[in-house]
Amino acid sequence: MLYRIKYLLGTLVALFSIIYLLLGTVGWLDGTVSGGDLVTCFALASAHLAAGTWLLLSSMRQYKLEHRKLESIVRHIIRVNNGRVHASQVARMAEITEDDAREYLEKRISKDVAIMIQSNTGSDVFFFGQQFWNN
Repeated sequence: MLYRIKYLLGTLVALFSIIYLLLGTVGWLDGTVSGGDLVTCFALASAHLAAGTWLLLSSMRQYKLEHRKLESIVRHIIRVNNGRVHASQVARMAEITEDDAREYLEKRISKDVAIMIQSNTGSDVFFFGQQFWNN
């Protein structure tokens, strides 16, 4: 789930661009900075804004790709296991943590016709209705 790190970095870098813009604007309005310092502030602000925007956009793109991959893996498991899905199985196939897989499956059962049952071993088993078996 690398998109979370990119999102956080993009947000922080974009915030730094605002700080550089504020410093440059205050210095310009006060008249206390030289022209070179002013150009440096605005150049740094522009660079940080561009980097932050790139990180945020790539984070969103990566989130969509990972979400599609996870969706196709869950559909495959539903089809193969006749509707029975274990969070550990999804985590192993999608290469994500078991908590992330369980969170995704819990969100999915809130939208779909499905139930969650705890097995004898203590793990959560998600059962999806027959309409999802042939997706």
